[in-house]
Amino acid sequence: MVAVLPGALGLCAGLLLIRRIPTCPAAGRRTEENVSVIIPARNEEANLPRLLGSIGRSAARPAEVIVVNDGSTDRTSAVAESWGARVLHAEERPAGWTGKSWACYQGAQSARGDVLLFLDADTYFLSGGLERLLSSWAREQDDHLVLSVLPYHAMEAGYEQLSLFFNVLMAAGAGGFSGVSAPRLFGQSLLITKKLYFDAGGHAAVRGVVLENLRWARRLRECGARIQCLGGEGTLQMRLFPDGMRQMSESWAKAFLQGATDSGVTVLGMAIAWICALWSTAILVAVPGDDGRMSIAVVYVVLSLQIAWMARRLGSYGLLSCLLYPLPLSYYCFIFGRAAVRRALGRKAVWRGREV
Repeated sequence: MVAVLPGALGLCAGLLLIRRIPTCPAAGRRTEENVSVIIPARNEEANLPRLLGSIGRSAARPAEVIVVNDGSTDRTSAVAESWGARVLHAEERPAGWTGKSWACYQGAQSARGDVLLFLDADTYFLSGGLERLLSSWAREQDDHLVLSVLPYHAMEAGYEQLSLFFNVLMAAGAGGFSGVSAPRLFGQSLLITKKLYFDAGGHAAVRGVVLENLRWARRLRECGARIQCLGGEGTLQMRLFPDGMRQMSESWAKAFLQGATDSGVTVLGMAIAWICALWSTAILVAVPGDDGRMSIAVVYVVLSLQIAWMARRLGSYGLLSCLLYPLPLSYYCFIFGRAAVRRALGRKAVWRGREV
């Protein structure tokens, strides 16, 4: 019985990390919000057609779509213009700003709408998704509501399945899906009134922070904001890593170390306990011996099913990836550990040709 104790503790820790993942309900009556969509874009010519096309096919009509060209060296501007977006060329980035925050802030300053919808360029709406998102916000009739959706991670290549634990822990750290931690924000989407945005300092308040979404949530609450986080299944999707393992590894490494710290002591402690329990159970299953082997195997399967329940609500993860969870868990620990070593040596991560 002692051998199954780590797994039992792991199940409890997992339940504390993610208990439920609410999604956008079906759209209600059509709302005519004066929405400005703002898309920061650096070398996004491949992603923009999918996102802009999904907005263009929506029944909901934003007041404008602004693509902020953040020093792109490809055809980002031309592609955005061909889809009818208004292109804003970012001015030279001041010292102390990250590229994304600077682009978002300029987009907000230029926006004509009363409501701002920030979207990453690698996201896109499913049919009716924009309507569901705007309806979820409008039905609350609360100008202090800030709505953030974690896009459903649509994967096409096998290597992307290794992102499993990054997705789960990102949802646990920012979404407040457990009930024991307050929701923060997801960086991929943000819906907020223009007034509240600037009252809270906008992206200028987190100008030098790579994961600006986690830090800014605290400032928003100080200004009276009510933050709601939802899962994107059925509404908003993202395809993150079409260019291979290197792109995927660089992306997760660039900010996850900071994200672990900013998630808060409670979430961080539960995540460590959960990961330790997963490793302990996997090792006990692999160690030769007959004592309690069947019980440990049962616990291993139950843990795998728990992972599957979480992961398959966050992305198109296969059941096999969850049953073989030591593989994506090894990848997570390797990338996280390497990022920690780089941070200790004073080295910065590189993303899209920039140090971050």
